[in-house]
Parts: sequence; C-alpha cells; structure tokens
Amino acid sequence: MSEIQSAIPVEKKKRVIVGFVCERSIPIHDMMGPHKALADDPETKIIILPCSGMVKPTQMELALANGADATFVCGCAMNDCHYRTGNIMIRERLEGERNPKLRKSTDKRKVGMFFFTMKDKRPFLDALAQFKASTEDL
Repeated sequence: MSEIQSAIPVEKKKRVIVGFVCERSIPIHDMMGPHKALADDPETKIIILPCSGMVKPTQMELALANGADATFVCGCAMNDCHYRTGNIMIRERLEGERNPKLRKSTDKRKVGMFFFTMKDKRPFLDALAQFKASTEDL
C-alpha cells in the first residue's frame, strides 16, 4: 500500500502511470531510472513484484484513487509464467472472470494489462505507449 502511495507525488504536476510489473516478464530492472520510474519515461512509476498473479485489482484501484492517471500490470507471456498461472489469474481478474474483480465503478479504460517475455522490451514499450495515448483524454 505505501509503495503505491509513494509512487504518486503529493503535489502532482504531470501525469502519473503506475505499473505493477512481474520481475520475470520484461527486463524491468534494466529499464529502471531514479525514483522507481522507467529511465526513459519518468511519468511511469513501477512497482516490481515476483509475479503478476500477486496483483489484486484493489491495488490498481488504490493507485487510481490516489491520483494515478492510469495503471497497468505486466506479467509473463501467456503459458510461460514462472509460477504457472499467475498471468492467467490476473488476466481473469481484470477481465471480470475471477474474484477478486475490479469494482464496477472502476473506469476500466484506465486499467491495462500486458504479457511479455524478457526478449520483448520493445514490444512492451510500444504497448505501453499505445496504452498511455489511449488514456490521455480520460
């Protein structure tokens, strides 16, 4: 919880995107800059987790409630989860097929999900840029 709150500046002047990223999906440690943000994209704050299956929709809702403009989760490619089903569980939760689900009041346009491998740095950055562009006017 405090990691989510610390990702969002108290006096927010720019957009803030909060991402929950599985440490075994993309090469996230190599992509990090200062202040727990992407090196080439300081408005995207990253919370690194051992598995995307650990993410609960309430954590993403908390990020939005605390001022994030959007939030996303990035897990391993489908059928390639280190813990077998973590990526499937978070996908089903965000799609409303498994509990816990996002609340009906959550603007689902502000919630993204990506599933990539360690080789997919560029595809991840492209997907993130597309997601961020889709949330700019929300």
